[in-house]
Amino acid sequence: MEGLSTLVNLHVLDVSSNKLTLVDDIQNLSRLEDLWLNDNQIESLESIVEAVAGSRETLTTIYLENNPCAKSSNYSATLRQIFPNIQQIDSDVFL
Repeated sequence: MEGLSTLVNLHVLDVSSNKLTLVDDIQNLSRLEDLWLNDNQIESLESIVEAVAGSRETLTTIYLENNPCAKSSNYSATLRQIFPNIQQIDSDVFL
């Protein structure tokens, strides 16, 4: 995904259903709140965590369902630990 790093005021990024295997060029999106990556082919949670390091504090919603990484053990617990302000993972809402 090229050219996204310049969109520093972006709040929502939806790149679902694009056959992505890797997420990159979004480290600078420090205002990102919603990230929709569902229905892709992303294998590693670690690569996603690296890719969104700049929005670790602002991210409140992440959709990763129907990716291989969403089948990993402790998937939801891991994301909740990494993203302190997460309110929604896939269709699960935390209040």
